[in-house]
Amino acid sequence: MTQSPLPNIDTSKKKAIFLEYILSRKKALALHLLTAFFMLILPLMTLAVCEMIVRSYLWMPFTHWTGEYTKRFALNMVMILALYNIFYILPRRLYMMMSVLLSGFLIIFAIANKIKLELRNSPITIGDLALSKELKGLEQPIDINTMAIIISAAAILLVLIGIYLVPRFKDRWILKAGVFVLSIAAWAVIWTGFPISPMAKVQFENTYWRLELGTMRNGLIGNFILMAKQGQIQPPKGYSKDTVKSIGEKYQPASPQQPAVKPNVIYIMSEAFTDPLHFRKEHFTADPIPNFHRLYDESLHGTMYSPEFGGGTANVEFEALTGLSRQFLPDNVVAYQQFVKHPLPSVAYALRDAGYHTTAVHAFYNWYYQRQSVYKMLGFQQFISGEFMDLDHVNGSGHGYPKDKHMTDTILQQLDRTDGPDFIHAVSLEAHQSYQPLQDSKFLQKGTLPEKTRTYLNRYTELIHSVDNELGRLINEVKKRPEPTILIFFGDHYPTFSSNDLVYGKQGTKIANNMLNDYDDFITTHSVPYFIWKSEGNQSQQLNLSPNQFSALSLKMAGVKGNNVTAILDNLREQEKSVIPYAKFKKEMGSPSKEMLDLKLIQYDLLHGKRYSVDTTANMNVHPDKSYFLGEMKQMELQSLSTKGNAYVMEVHGAPKYTKLVDQDGGITRVIWRGSKDDTAIFTVSKASIHAKEKYRFVVFDSTHKELKSTKPFIIKK
Repeated sequence: MTQSPLPNIDTSKKKAIFLEYILSRKKALALHLLTAFFMLILPLMTLAVCEMIVRSYLWMPFTHWTGEYTKRFALNMVMILALYNIFYILPRRLYMMMSVLLSGFLIIFAIANKIKLELRNSPITIGDLALSKELKGLEQPIDINTMAIIISAAAILLVLIGIYLVPRFKDRWILKAGVFVLSIAAWAVIWTGFPISPMAKVQFENTYWRLELGTMRNGLIGNFILMAKQGQIQPPKGYSKDTVKSIGEKYQPASPQQPAVKPNVIYIMSEAFTDPLHFRKEHFTADPIPNFHRLYDESLHGTMYSPEFGGGTANVEFEALTGLSRQFLPDNVVAYQQFVKHPLPSVAYALRDAGYHTTAVHAFYNWYYQRQSVYKMLGFQQFISGEFMDLDHVNGSGHGYPKDKHMTDTILQQLDRTDGPDFIHAVSLEAHQSYQPLQDSKFLQKGTLPEKTRTYLNRYTELIHSVDNELGRLINEVKKRPEPTILIFFGDHYPTFSSNDLVYGKQGTKIANNMLNDYDDFITTHSVPYFIWKSEGNQSQQLNLSPNQFSALSLKMAGVKGNNVTAILDNLREQEKSVIPYAKFKKEMGSPSKEMLDLKLIQYDLLHGKRYSVDTTANMNVHPDKSYFLGEMKQMELQSLSTKGNAYVMEVHGAPKYTKLVDQDGGITRVIWRGSKDDTAIFTVSKASIHAKEKYRFVVFDSTHKELKSTKPFIIKK
């Protein structure tokens, strides 16, 4: 009997098992590749996308950055890889979901940075809790693409659903723990700089004077972390709501005797101004600043101990306007850029509440040091920046910095334009570095200094002499006006040269050989002369001080009530403690007094803390002016349009010299400025360049091509 063949069960099973094994291996390989994508590719793709978003505003493209700053780019890669892989310790699906959400967050962060750069020419810092706070109150609205947001959210949702469907595989927890520990360790080294500082190794730059340069050169994430490290401020000992309240109750501002006529108050912070004779009188043939010396001798005068050298102008300005101190902040920071995110009590608020019109004047870019937004938060009602002045040359055109004559003209025009008393805070620019060597000057004699040193001082002295001439003109013009005036004049810091040793050190004037580490040399190069002149009742008196005392002194002289900060400063002057010790030289200058520590605590509360002082003290209430505006006039208006031969002649009220004529498509039509009279500029434009029935506007742009002000659209009928 023949037996029928039976199926080979063992062979079938083996094939099935083999096929299942192959399939599982393919799935495992695919899953490993997908995991590698989330560990390596997605973070680096996100980094590239974020950088390209931000760099669409900055002038350095992504490829240029990676090529020129390769080491910094590499550190940014390490940062983002470590950031993503901290979450690798999570279960695989959850890790992938977190990675997608993190990419979405970083891209939104990059877009927010681009918006802030466009509006403020500054990236987001750790102090910017929300972009909405930065955008509040801006004249230019931000368009939000709702459809793009919906599509992006839908795409992220689909990706998350796809990740949820990823099959489960056993996680290798030893590997996961190792990656997690390595990522945490990388961030610990980056943040603490121990045992080495990766940021120092790749030469991250601290561009505190222009934060957008840091973003451009250090990378978006790298620069944000650098600023976050620098912005770490620990609460002073004993900081609490009760402590702040008790300090507010302890230091109450006095109600000074009010004068019969409120005096104008003018601040002039003169760029890099110091007495050239400080470089030793024997090198000079004549006095280059006779006006300053005359006013200095007949007024309240002395040494202002500047917190800065060669730069950091805004920090001196911060002290002079608020009464707070640079000594209570970390090194290499600028308060305007990193910490002034809320309204702060200031001399401008106090004078505004007393009926003064408060104006800030600076002939440079409106966005520099974020002054446009900072001035509003410090109580100014108006900011006249360089874009709104009839400068000899437009800023950035390569013809040097604006002359002080433009600042003087603006101050005098502003005094005449308003009916009541004025507070004008003006920042000059003429004596700004760099000081290119100048072969001859009528002020320095030959033979007493090395020739290279003399040529540097020639340039600086000639600039300061021009500044002094404008100071004399301002005083003469002020004396002609019936209103009494108080003028506070001070430099911000000593000048810096391409070779400071050649000017200050053993190779040059020998006034400071080790200005960074030697106390005497440091003080020599931080002692800036100042004076406070009064058109009525002026008296010679000496007082050495820190720049934060200017706020309290000017209010007292004007007969205006101050706030809790100025009350502390008044108390310090009464105790002959008008100089806040330099943080670097406490051994030589002594530790801060109890009153100074109280000021430090209030400063922490206002800049970094809960702002209890604003809530608990009536003297510290601050409310920015809702009608704050840029320029000399609130509005720009086309007043008349006439023809003259082959040209149109247009008179535009409130328009500065470099105003542009823009068509409805954004094109710029060439116009010629013919001068200004009674706050009205006269422009001519060729008839041939005008299109019938097309709408035009006169627009003031800044250097980033942002619109600052414009007229209403109008049609030029041919």
